[in-house]
Amino acid sequence: MADSFQVGDQVKLIGLPDWLLHELPESEKIQMLRFVGQFAEIREIDAYGYVWLGFGTTVEVNEEAYYSGHSFCVSKEFLELVPSGK
Repeated sequence: MADSFQVGDQVKLIGLPDWLLHELPESEKIQMLRFVGQFAEIREIDAYGYVWLGFGTTVEVNEEAYYSGHSFCVSKEFLELVPSGK
């Protein structure tokens, strides 16, 4: 099922890789770990197979949009697909 991820799918973040956290300041590690267990929409799957997620808000002002939050990638083993309709 992990190979069936597609852009737009809803997923649950079930963990974070050490390489993502190891050089972050402690306060940012705490922020990032709060996303574990949260749901997100897949925004992109890059050429290396990493899945990009965004945890934040986009606000549109006139012709511009501003994103506030965290956007990062993880490998597929850190995600669980949320079945459609849930």
